[in-house]
Amino acid sequence: MSETRLTSLDDELTIVFPGTWVMVPLHDDEAAARRIQRLVTERVGRADRLARVRRTAKTELERLVAMANDSTAFALALSLEILPGVPFPASLVLSREEWPTAPEEDADLAVHLARSFPDDDALDLSIGPARRRSQVRQTTYDEESSPELVADYRFPAPGGERLIHARVNAPMATAPDLYLELFDAMIDSISFRAPLPEPAAGR
Repeated sequence: MSETRLTSLDDELTIVFPGTWVMVPLHDDEAAARRIQRLVTERVGRADRLARVRRTAKTELERLVAMANDSTAFALALSLEILPGVPFPASLVLSREEWPTAPEEDADLAVHLARSFPDDDALDLSIGPARRRSQVRQTTYDEESSPELVADYRFPAPGGERLIHARVNAPMATAPDLYLELFDAMIDSISFRAPLPEPAAGR
């Protein structure tokens, strides 16, 4: 079994990551650049013959951070290993989204979620109803093509006023069905933190 670790994604969410994942800072270009540089150096190495690999990895990570920064994303996590010494490249981006159409007052959120995303698969998670859309596409990395799994999960945030959108990308997903089972379990591990109590009057 892989090592699992409970991680706080912000003041609202926690998640259990299988294996080794790292968080990349968003909306802070300098902090993100330092994290990317350290990751590339640690994972690829410093040898001159690996310069092209380092450039490719750095460019891909910078592109991912830029896309997250241009959205309503609040968390970006990168997978390094599923087991010690077993690489497992994947990324998770979490964003807050508005509903496609606002739910009516006292609406059943599961019903409204199904109406909003009728073509997505229905999931019943520990945090409630969710919808999942997934696809496998061919992606070229350094002149080589491989399958990439992209899975989008949406579920209501506490209070139901907005959605949480979780996008998982897994390049080189040679067994997409097994990957999807893993990501389903990972999303199912998400839990919402209880809101902080209001300070007492006069404090």
